[in-house]
Amino acid sequence: MPKISHIEPCDSRDLVARLEANPKILAKVLEMLELVENAEGDLRRADEAERRVIEILRGTGQEILTG
Repeated sequence: MPKISHIEPCDSRDLVARLEANPKILAKVLEMLELVENAEGDLRRADEAERRVIEILRGTGQEILTG
């Protein structure tokens, strides 16, 4: 499986396949996308958005280490 680089664009099909193979990570990515899109309409302050992203990432890190 090719590595995703911040320098070279990734193949979106590869990214989708990798996310589908890791449903917990997919769920976290979708949760962060909802924040970015402000899907709930309740993010008015940058520090609140940052706090919520940090919570998501901390939970993801814990899942990776224990999984």
